[in-house]
Amino acid sequence: MNSPFRIFLLARAVPALVAAAVITFSANHAVIVGQIVFIAYGFVLAPLFVWAAFSNSFTTIVRRSFLAIGLTSLAAAAAAALTIGQGLIAFTLTIGIWAAISGLLELFAGWSSTNKDQTREMLLLGALTAVLGLVEAVVPLNDVYAVGLFGAYAAIVAVFSAIAGFSGSSATPAPSSSAPSPRLPSGRPT
Repeated sequence: MNSPFRIFLLARAVPALVAAAVITFSANHAVIVGQIVFIAYGFVLAPLFVWAAFSNSFTTIVRRSFLAIGLTSLAAAAAAALTIGQGLIAFTLTIGIWAAISGLLELFAGWSSTNKDQTREMLLLGALTAVLGLVEAVVPLNDVYAVGLFGAYAAIVAVFSAIAGFSGSSATPAPSSSAPSPRLPSGRPT
C-alpha cells in the first residue's frame, strides 16, 4: 500500500465518490447541480494529478501527461464556473471537451507507461473518461441524462479507483527466486 500510485488511486476515488453521491442522492438533476458538482470535482482532481505526476517514478511522457490532465481539469473547472447557469449546451461541451482531452491524455500515459499495473489502470480509466467525453459532446442529452451520465461516470471511477488502490498487485514485488533460470541447449534463458 506504500506505492504512491496506489495512494493516488485512492485519493482519486474520494472526489469521484462524493460527486457520484451528490448527483445520485440529489432530487434535482438540473444542469446547475451538475455544473456545481463538476466545478468542485475539477478543482479537486487537478492538484491530485499534479501531485501524482511528481510523487511517482513515471517516465517523462507519463509525468507530462499527468500534468496536462491536471491543467485540463483546472481549466475545465474554471470554464464551468464561468459558464455556470448558461444551460445544457455549456455543461455538456465543458464536460465533453474535458473528458475527451483528459481521457486521451490518460490513454497515452497508459500506453507510454513502463509499469504493467499502472498501465492497466491508466488505460481503463482513460478509455472510460474518453467515452464520457464522446457521449457528452456528441449525443444529444436532456438535463437528467447529461447530469446523470456524469454521476454514473464518477461512480464507476470511484469504485474502480478504490478497488485498484486497495489491491496490492503493483505494491508488492514478485518474489525472486535464488535458483538459476533454466537454459535452453543454446545457452539462452527459457
